[in-house]
Amino acid sequence: MKKLFLFVLPALLLFTAGCKDKNQPEDLPQTLSVNPELITCPDAGGDYTIEVNSPNGAWSATTNESWIRVTPTSGEKGTAEVRIKISPNKESAESKGVITFTSGEETVEFPITRAAKAAPYLRIVSDLELNTPKEGGSYTVQVESNIKWSASSNTGWAKVNKGVSVNNDNITVTVSPATTPEETTATITIAPYGEGEAAGTQQVTITRGSTEATSLSVDPTEITAPENGGSFTVNVSSNAKWRVYKTWDMDWLTLSGSQDGDGNGSFSFSIEEATSLDAVSGILTIEEDRSDNYKPVVTQVAVSRKGKAAADLTVAPIAINAPAEGGHFPVAVKSNYSWTATTSGNFFSLSSTSGDGYSTIVVSVSPASDINEATGFIIITTSFGNESARINIKREAAAPIAPEPTGEPASMYAAKPFSINISGDNVYFSQGNLQYQASTNTWRFALRQWSVIGEYNQYISDTYPGWIDLFGYGTGLHPTWSYIDAWRYPAFTDWGRNAICNGGNVNNQWRTLTEFEMRYILGIRDKWDELRGYGTVNDVPGFILLPDDWHLPASLTFKADDDGSTAKYSDNVYSGEQWQKMEAAGAVFLPAAGSRTGTVVYNLTNGRRGFYWAAPNQPDEESSTGVDMFAFWEGFNYRVSKDYHPESGLSVRLVRNAN
Repeated sequence: MKKLFLFVLPALLLFTAGCKDKNQPEDLPQTLSVNPELITCPDAGGDYTIEVNSPNGAWSATTNESWIRVTPTSGEKGTAEVRIKISPNKESAESKGVITFTSGEETVEFPITRAAKAAPYLRIVSDLELNTPKEGGSYTVQVESNIKWSASSNTGWAKVNKGVSVNNDNITVTVSPATTPEETTATITIAPYGEGEAAGTQQVTITRGSTEATSLSVDPTEITAPENGGSFTVNVSSNAKWRVYKTWDMDWLTLSGSQDGDGNGSFSFSIEEATSLDAVSGILTIEEDRSDNYKPVVTQVAVSRKGKAAADLTVAPIAINAPAEGGHFPVAVKSNYSWTATTSGNFFSLSSTSGDGYSTIVVSVSPASDINEATGFIIITTSFGNESARINIKREAAAPIAPEPTGEPASMYAAKPFSINISGDNVYFSQGNLQYQASTNTWRFALRQWSVIGEYNQYISDTYPGWIDLFGYGTGLHPTWSYIDAWRYPAFTDWGRNAICNGGNVNNQWRTLTEFEMRYILGIRDKWDELRGYGTVNDVPGFILLPDDWHLPASLTFKADDDGSTAKYSDNVYSGEQWQKMEAAGAVFLPAAGSRTGTVVYNLTNGRRGFYWAAPNQPDEESSTGVDMFAFWEGFNYRVSKDYHPESGLSVRLVRNAN
């Protein structure tokens, strides 16, 4: 830190003392002063200390220049030291500033002048070219500058001891010994760091001597052995000592005899026979054997051995999709090695679990016994190489079967007859809807009046082992038809032409009510409005018909329906046990069994509905666009109409003549 003080010559003081005016007061008044009176600094700025004398009271200092900092900026009466810090000048013009000192009404302006920034320069004052021996060494590079600068090398064998410096400084370059038989060159670059680009970049070139040249070559440089291996020799041409070694881990290759040589010579090795499918490869390195620290000359021989022939394994097919009935499926296996088969899944078996060359195995899939899809697989694996192939096995699930109702089965037919015309003809209703089992070609009446197959009708087919009870129009000969085209149902064939297993087994004993007979029972016979109603039996909704000669069993009630628009399934609710009493009195229950289109079942929820086919009054009344049927559901006045399509699947309730 610099201190500036004002020195007053003694002679001047003596002169002043000797020339004192007799008219002046004895003591002159003292004023605010600063010592020295100004500062002139270089472009780098600096730190300065001045003295402030304020005899009349406290003082303060202010400046409007950001490059001037005053500490402290105020003080008490008396003499004080003030520190002034001046920042470096970054501009090419001189800077001028003022610090104003104030005490009361007294003011002193203290001027400061800062020199303009000097032009940047950077230069190397030592040799710009260095020639070093092959052993390398350490060398000094002298730099003169007024800026911050960096030093760098373009190679690893010539290293500088510092990367950044400022102003005048020296760097040390360390040159490593040569490792190759060629002369090498490096460049040391001295460049401005940050500001001062105008100073330019300087370079030192270093040329390092080379090692003695040697020669080393081999023949051949590449060897490929067959899968059974063998013995091999490599010739070496050299003017120096050398040695050979395995560069990679090659337990399948063994070097023979000595691995060292001097001048021209050779070395031998053997390769074992392959024991796997994989080819192997490696490197033999031949290296100059030097007594000094210089990098030796190196050459290599690439060695590889073929693997055993890959297993050739093919299977066809690679997937078997079996139906629910199962079956037998051949699989062709072709391999150039023997093979074995393992399985995952207990629903199939193999005719053979091993073979050699070309073979055929038969996969036997057992029939499904539940409603779950079965999956499994077969893995064929070769005896060598572990080549494998997978055959996926899938068996479709068996279609679910509706559970049989419990309790005592209903009678063959209703206990009392119903009149069907004004001529006095009567019929008995069967005691359940018609059902069919395709797998046994069996017809039967439902075991309970309220029994319905419902959603299980979606599995309708010629092989389905369960029962169905929704049939296309007049399909007495083709009960499993589920076509959605109306033209496929051209004629009405009554279902009653077939033997019913629990209905007497007599052909043509049963038949379907005609459209007129249905209308007569529902709305023409005597007291018809008292003999019909909506109800629920054993939790199944439906429509109730009572015989002409009706007597309500004791302890039971019945609400008749003569409108239908306000009728509800809750009007008459009976348990299974209560309905047995109604059955004994002759009541008939038509459950709301829904309907079917194709294999989709509808109307089993949200206002369950019932639909029953009627036979045409005359054969010529048949139509592919509208056929006879009886429909009912809650809040709807039942109807018998010719407005349903024959491809629809509806319920069938047969009757037999009572006469």
